[in-house]
Amino acid sequence: MSISKPTVSTPYISTQLILVSFVMLFTEIALIRWLSTEARIFSYVNNLVLLSCFLGIGLGAFYSARKVYLSLLGFGLSLQIFLIWVPISFSIQGQSLHPFRDIPLLLSSFTDSVIWYESDINLTIFLTVLGITTTMFIFAVILFTFIPLGQLLGKLLDDHPNTIKAYSLNVLASIIGVWAFSICSFLYTPSWLWFAISLLSISSMLLFKSYRSKKMYTSLGLLATMVLLLAFFPGKKTDLLKTVWSPYQKLELYPQFLLNSDIQRGYLLNVNNVGYMSMLDLSDSIMLEHPNVFSIDQRSFSQYDLPYLLKKNPDNVLILGAGAGNDASGALRNSAKSVDAVEIDPGIYKLGKKYHPEHPYSNPKVHVYVDDTRSFLKRTDKQYDLISFGLLDAHTLSSSYNNMRIDHYVYTLESFLEAKSRLKKDGILTIAFEARRPWIQQRLFNLLEEAFGIPPEVIVYPHSIFGWGGSMFVTAIDSTTLHSALNSDPLVKRFISMYRKDKNHAPPDEDKIKLTVDDWPYLYLEKPSIPKLHLSIMAILVILILVGKNVVFRKGVQLDYHFFFLGTAFLLLEFQNISKSSLLFGSTWLVNSFVITGILLLILLANYVVATWKINNIRPIYILLIVSSLIIYFIPLDIFSGLSYWTRSIVVSIMLNIPIFFAGMIFIISFKKTESKNLAFGSNLFGAVVGGVLESVSFIVGINALLLIVVLSYLLSYLFIKKSTSLSS
Repeated sequence: MSISKPTVSTPYISTQLILVSFVMLFTEIALIRWLSTEARIFSYVNNLVLLSCFLGIGLGAFYSARKVYLSLLGFGLSLQIFLIWVPISFSIQGQSLHPFRDIPLLLSSFTDSVIWYESDINLTIFLTVLGITTTMFIFAVILFTFIPLGQLLGKLLDDHPNTIKAYSLNVLASIIGVWAFSICSFLYTPSWLWFAISLLSISSMLLFKSYRSKKMYTSLGLLATMVLLLAFFPGKKTDLLKTVWSPYQKLELYPQFLLNSDIQRGYLLNVNNVGYMSMLDLSDSIMLEHPNVFSIDQRSFSQYDLPYLLKKNPDNVLILGAGAGNDASGALRNSAKSVDAVEIDPGIYKLGKKYHPEHPYSNPKVHVYVDDTRSFLKRTDKQYDLISFGLLDAHTLSSSYNNMRIDHYVYTLESFLEAKSRLKKDGILTIAFEARRPWIQQRLFNLLEEAFGIPPEVIVYPHSIFGWGGSMFVTAIDSTTLHSALNSDPLVKRFISMYRKDKNHAPPDEDKIKLTVDDWPYLYLEKPSIPKLHLSIMAILVILILVGKNVVFRKGVQLDYHFFFLGTAFLLLEFQNISKSSLLFGSTWLVNSFVITGILLLILLANYVVATWKINNIRPIYILLIVSSLIIYFIPLDIFSGLSYWTRSIVVSIMLNIPIFFAGMIFIISFKKTESKNLAFGSNLFGAVVGGVLESVSFIVGINALLLIVVLSYLLSYLFIKKSTSLSS
């Protein structure tokens, strides 16, 4: 179907613009959440989905004058659901693999970063190439899915007689999309409902006659079929008791039995389709009932109970990463008087409260805080006898707009210093962690030694005995306290001597292992470098761009470098804002929703200021933007640590957001003056894609240094201002 120049009213165009913008934003977030769950590779390169959406919308904007195949949207979404849902697999060395859901297993050969649940098969170059190919195939499908939405958006922006109002409607609809999905997260809605909302929103576009076609009806019917399959035939899973889509991840609950036994030991909780944690019954009653299976003495040395042999009968205990309740149960079994349990995922907490066999979260001694670890440590002034880091090794990303995992800021030097400040003088701190690489274990050792000034004790648990093959790190305020805790009980002393980490097996160059800090929080990255996984995908993207540039930028279609560099800079600036706000307020889903909303509201405010005061001179705003960005770069945020929590939060929030406001003003002043709104918008999104790729540079130089790229990009955007967007009217 082709779209000709409209003869319709402005309200008619505005209504279409709001609808298209909402569909675009809501579907984009839904895809990011769903694909990062069902095709777990996107949990490690999460912004790849975002970049694919941006690239598709940008391409669509470039071709907004051409025929719009809106049916591509329905067909594309249907194909993505089908690729993940369809029960296809192939066997490699006796292991069954799904070509799209099990991509992380195919890419386990990249050992310079950690992929959760890696494969035990002998990986070949062919399997690695297959994994990258299937990843990029999904990328291509997403891209083509969003092209028609980009075409419609570009045309509507061009046709609207009031540019500032049109762009403001686009931003306002995006805010509605963000909070529509946030409501879905708050209500724990299943994934099929997200796509049902997208389906209904896309179907409502049929109210406009120009969007109707036989192919459109066919594609929507196919999408409806895929949504029904997701809802009623999610896949056969034996013994599945419950599925919960929390604001972070997909949770599946199964009964858990002892090997070759009908004795239920609790429940297994799968996260994003792989085993993650158990809800274990380690109570005295089950120990006494099954003495041939369980041993109370053995239980005393589990990762849940050992901390209380090191610090007996503690008054105040803090558990960070409390999960479904195993750590809290261990505290209660060992006579802890008061337990503060911090868990970021409300879904895991609710399942633990209802299903944990020992019901620790119903005990009045346990006080649960659904919060981020760093946020809690910053806000509390309570002192603890024992601080226990649970199995905080989440491989879920904190935001749809960056590659930061929700546990990245937990394992930094600043985090351990904050935890240290919450310990009593005779307090003990323990960390339970399953280090998949020797350098991760050594990094944690070095971090604790740096933060506490003494080397920690490291106990390596043998998997065959305890069913868990991780390590426990033990430290204290001073060496005297640590030595006393390790030697207070002969049985503890004997256990530690048996399973103490052998310092002779430390990784080479252990002193050169980079410490994770808030500016470089990449625990799962061996050294400052772009991971091979990211490099491989980036290389393919570059090749595709070079090959396709002659097709995209045909005669008469040119990239607007002014808007291109504005997009590059803004996405990196947004990444900065989200990352540093996560440090301040926590890496929770709600914080991210507020941060994204705040950024969009600042854009609306910039539009309002420009429209009200009729600002046209862009040069002084560029100066304010560059200066404010450099202030953030040169002034460390911890300079405000002496202020109260809320005062510090307000001051830092203003600092982080001022550049975004000025950037919004520059964009809208330039945008209202340009003749081809569609080409400017498309160029801006292409620049955002490059900004998303450049985000990976933070793996080398750290997060704050990206501000220098931001400044450089804005300077380049200034140099490429066209005559049509002159410095002053």
